[in-house]
Amino acid sequence: MKKKIKYWQFRVNVVSRLIQINENLVFYRKLKKAYLNLLKGEELKTVVDVGVNKGQSIIFFKKLNKSVKIIGFEPNKKLYENLKKIKYKKCDLYNLGCSSQNDNLQFYENILNESSTFEKVNSSSQWLKKKEKVLGVSLKNMIVDTYEIPVIRLADFLNTNYTNKKIDLVKIDVEGHEYDVLQGLFPLKNHVNYIQLEEHGDDLYLNNKEKIVKILQNNNFEKVESIKHGFGEIYDVIYQNKRL
Repeated sequence: MKKKIKYWQFRVNVVSRLIQINENLVFYRKLKKAYLNLLKGEELKTVVDVGVNKGQSIIFFKKLNKSVKIIGFEPNKKLYENLKKIKYKKCDLYNLGCSSQNDNLQFYENILNESSTFEKVNSSSQWLKKKEKVLGVSLKNMIVDTYEIPVIRLADFLNTNYTNKKIDLVKIDVEGHEYDVLQGLFPLKNHVNYIQLEEHGDDLYLNNKEKIVKILQNNNFEKVESIKHGFGEIYDVIYQNKRL
């Protein structure tokens, strides 16, 4: 007998699908234009993807250069298992999170997997209230599972496993945990040309924007592009290493 889908599950599936369509039609087109402008004929050869999710960025970067090497991290157990089945070429995928220390952290798996995170959500957030209304579920019911996941400092991991590997781009999309990832990225022996990270202009997570800008500036990265997503006050910001 076919399992009946609950109404809220249907709503979540619809919202997730609409987000994906919007991203493909709006965001990724603008992101492609930004990279073509920045790269000026050069190709992205090695990308570190922190927060692979369903593989959206892998598909995007493979369209820019089908031979690009991807080093990807995805802490969501279910998404990671699905990613392994796809068997992307030249992709090293790890069921690990990235943070400021080599440790274990509690991971909050969200009903809308794009929102899964290591961070605790601001329960009085106005953006959260909108999400609850759209999805038809409360914050308590948005978290479908919690479990500990090993997290690594990117600098340690890359220096150990990809010694002297030139990295064209580190892309970071970790739902409010970006500053912790950056703390674990520096100091880095590997050369990195670009850092792309998601920036929330809403009140969903603790605002670390000033700290993020400072740590990037202290490591010679300068903001060169800001691309708005098609929903909410969410941007992907690209920083370029001015020393290279």
